[in-house]
Amino acid sequence: VPWFMLVDPTERCNYNCIGCWAGSYDRAHELSFERFDRLMNEAKELGIYFIVVSGGEPTIYPHLIDIFKKHNDMAFMFYTNGSLITEKYAERLAEVGNAVPCISVEGFKEKTDWRRGKGAWDRVIKAMDNLKKVKVPFGYSVTETSKNIEEVLSDEFVDFMINKGAKIAWYFQYIPTGKDPDITLMLTPEQRLKSYKRINEIRSTKPLFAADFWNDGIYTDGCIAGGRSYIHITADGGIEPCAFIHLAQGNINEISLKEALQLPFFKEIQKLQPYSDNLLRPCMLVDNPQVFRKIGSLPGVRSTDGTLENMYKDVGKHLDELSKKWEEISRPVFE
Repeated sequence: VPWFMLVDPTERCNYNCIGCWAGSYDRAHELSFERFDRLMNEAKELGIYFIVVSGGEPTIYPHLIDIFKKHNDMAFMFYTNGSLITEKYAERLAEVGNAVPCISVEGFKEKTDWRRGKGAWDRVIKAMDNLKKVKVPFGYSVTETSKNIEEVLSDEFVDFMINKGAKIAWYFQYIPTGKDPDITLMLTPEQRLKSYKRINEIRSTKPLFAADFWNDGIYTDGCIAGGRSYIHITADGGIEPCAFIHLAQGNINEISLKEALQLPFFKEIQKLQPYSDNLLRPCMLVDNPQVFRKIGSLPGVRSTDGTLENMYKDVGKHLDELSKKWEEISRPVFE
């Protein structure tokens, strides 16, 4: 039984961010309140009390705070663009008291507006001010790209976020998912190493908990996906190993959570974990693309957004080369 899971209650979003991992989904699907509610009860029966919510834009989902309120014995964290966190919405979050928003930014105003649309930065600042006013703890979430890596790791940016009130920082590298990813946005191995060192420095010196989703594989004994520590439930009920591994088997609208955790492809993933004895290479997609291809070829596993198909094209070739270079650079660091 994993200790948490990620749920997308809706695919709808009021933004169209460049390179979004959810951007290739249909955007028409949404979990019913009844299924989301039952999923929470099934989780608690198994001992899962921490839920991460994403999307789409979760604050568009009309029942989100109702779920938080009804399941007040659980803890929630949700990723949001912040645009809908008005003073009233922040007050409702303060009232339920068990949900922490992490607001997506790409750096300061210029870079955030470039990826998320004009005015996105101003809405982030307003959301943070609204949350701070009513003492709702919050964090920020960054997608590191080749274009913003220097800015989002700088003292200037991190200190600005701390002064706004952020308690948590999530750093994700840009991952080439979907039908038409831009591989030029991926970090070079040298940039990734710099990020690894810098985020550890931020953790050690600043009043902020910073998490490095891939480079922290040394603390999690490699990949946490596929039911080992977490799973991803999509808005159409699809059961995926991870938010970035767009392969599914089974549907939560047809089976229980307990049955979902026993799916054959989850068991196969867990047999292969960790995929490398170098735990700075935890991911099956960017660090061990041959594993992603293997899982994608299992009976009954379907591609949900085109990422698997790309693994046999130029994107896959790029990841094969990039993963080899990262092994060369990261091996001595890990040792």
